[in-house]
Amino acid sequence: MIPTSEALKDLKVLYVEDEDIARLSIATFLKRQVGEIMTAENGNVGLQNYIEHRPAVVITDLEMPVMNGLEMIRRIRELDDDIPIIITTAYDDEAHACPQANRVILKPIRFMDLVQALEECVAAKEG
Repeated sequence: MIPTSEALKDLKVLYVEDEDIARLSIATFLKRQVGEIMTAENGNVGLQNYIEHRPAVVITDLEMPVMNGLEMIRRIRELDDDIPIIITTAYDDEAHACPQANRVILKPIRFMDLVQALEECVAAKEG
């Protein structure tokens, strides 16, 4: 059992992942860690959710249909250069590098790594 972090209890998070099982699993975990979790199944829906709800942190996969994570990140950065963005990906190569991201977590995702990345993003934004 991972303890809930006080720093995350009021956080609004957008999680973008095209794989249904992964999205459901991570979102279920995050519901116990953060104040509000929104999900999207591709970058296009993720961008729309970002525009409508302005979450405090975005967590996204890279390889997705409709609009990939790199394009979504580029468009979000045009709107807000300060939003913390965490990438979750199975790819660890130059083609999937994204300097606009604050953190990269390689899949399979370990819950503690995700909590630590969120805490670091919150601390960096507050500090």
